[in-house]
Amino acid sequence: MFRSRVSGLVKLAAAAAVGATIAGGASALAGQDDASAARAKEPANIGQVKNDVKAYYGDYLDASGKHHYSESSRFVSDTKRVVENAKRYLSKRLADQVKNPAIVFDVDDTAEITYGWEADNDFGFDPVKQQQAIDNGTFGPNKPVLELANWAAQRGVKIYFLTGRNEFQGPQSLKNLANEGFPAPADAFFKPKTKAPDYLPCGLNCNTVQYKSGTRAHIAKSGANIVLNFGDQFSDLEGGYAERPVKLPNPMYYLP
Repeated sequence: MFRSRVSGLVKLAAAAAVGATIAGGASALAGQDDASAARAKEPANIGQVKNDVKAYYGDYLDASGKHHYSESSRFVSDTKRVVENAKRYLSKRLADQVKNPAIVFDVDDTAEITYGWEADNDFGFDPVKQQQAIDNGTFGPNKPVLELANWAAQRGVKIYFLTGRNEFQGPQSLKNLANEGFPAPADAFFKPKTKAPDYLPCGLNCNTVQYKSGTRAHIAKSGANIVLNFGDQFSDLEGGYAERPVKLPNPMYYLP
């Protein structure tokens, strides 16, 4: 509605400018055209985008001024819907007696939610602060994902974690996931920093898609049938080796 109203105002202004040109005011039309072009090319205002993201998460501040997401937010309802659809698919595959079923979970903003920390840092990334957050167990579980992981594990589905966090962050990350109630994984994979495994021909220079798809191929080669592959980035999901990719909502950042 707003765009159509703006369009109408631009047309009216352009018509007025044409009249001014006929009367000898050529500069009025040129100025209007310049303004219209600027509006067409101008990107979204970053301050407003951040406010939109906060609204999506139902942002609120605690007594110490820290940001949190709300359980009544659209983010939570969207996440629940996506997870419920994935659970229905998994239920059907289990009823079909699929062999060696498995689920692969990304960690950041898939198994865990980083929203409060992201908002506290104005949605900027600082690796030192991220390390501190992991060390301190700052991030909480994504509750619908946690419930699905336990439901699946109780039915014999193997759980795998596959994250872009580096190998040095592995032990504390696994400790946090266990403390949050996630089932013990069949295996967990962290991006190599010192020596790449043989199944990653791209070595230490893999991009996200190469690293994650190559690792899923390795998991599948071990005999696991990856029924669901959960991630919050499309790069978590591209490259195959899973029956169904599951994209969770995350408007906070983009990782190619």
